[in-house]
Amino acid sequence: TIVEVSKSEKFKILGLDVELKPYVEKKVLDFLLKLRLKSKVKVKVASMAPVHVGLGSITQLLLSIGFGLVKLFNLKFSVEDVARLMGRGDVSGVGTYAFKLGGFLVDGGRKTDEPKSFPPLLFRFDFPKTWFFVVGVPEVERGFGDEAEKTALKRVRENLKDRFVGEASRIVLMKLLQSLTEKNIVEFGRALTMLQVEVGKMFSEVQGGVFKHPIIQQGIDFLVRNGAYGGGQSSWGPTFYGLVEGKTKAKILAERLTDFLVKGCGGGFAFFSNVNNSGVKVLVYK
Repeated sequence: TIVEVSKSEKFKILGLDVELKPYVEKKVLDFLLKLRLKSKVKVKVASMAPVHVGLGSITQLLLSIGFGLVKLFNLKFSVEDVARLMGRGDVSGVGTYAFKLGGFLVDGGRKTDEPKSFPPLLFRFDFPKTWFFVVGVPEVERGFGDEAEKTALKRVRENLKDRFVGEASRIVLMKLLQSLTEKNIVEFGRALTMLQVEVGKMFSEVQGGVFKHPIIQQGIDFLVRNGAYGGGQSSWGPTFYGLVEGKTKAKILAERLTDFLVKGCGGGFAFFSNVNNSGVKVLVYK
């Protein structure tokens, strides 16, 4: 996500489609009002990830704008402060910490009896630079927006009241974190797949199965057959991914995945990337 903010004669937001623009305008105006700042600013969105496909693009966009504005007005606010003011972090702090720090992150979740608390960061570790994710975005029904997600998560919480969730915690602590710190991509991939299935079961009554759409399972199976060490669904989907080692392998597999989506799954696209281990970067032009 790349955003430019500057002072202006009147409030402007450029670079967004007509569907998303009103939502972002309201969020930004509310943010400025809370900080008692004049709304004479211009925001230009130069690039951002697709929305409602499980990539956390709305959180990254709002944090980029908010953090840019506090820098523009020389205010001493943390990324967490900006997140609260933008209404982020109600469910998870991972998007906020990813924006701030990058890398592999584990947060402790928000306390249900303290609605204003922010999820604590429990663990952060740099991803090996040679580990790449091949990401597929099929042309199927997209994930939830903010309000729909709140309704869905309420149902999930009700379903989890009588469910033992310790297995997911065991996989994270005993397998995922250990293999990451040891830089063992084979074991990390296995643990990642195990975790995705276990978490998918928790959300199955809301999303209709372990994965939100049958194409996601097909896509993950395709990636694993073609050399990925593991894979899963990103957030509510429909984005899915596989883990590979090396840029060349990632590039070849992304091309194959695009072909698989277009010819066998009704359309979509794929790309590859390693992990951003540094978080947000701010450039000031004078």
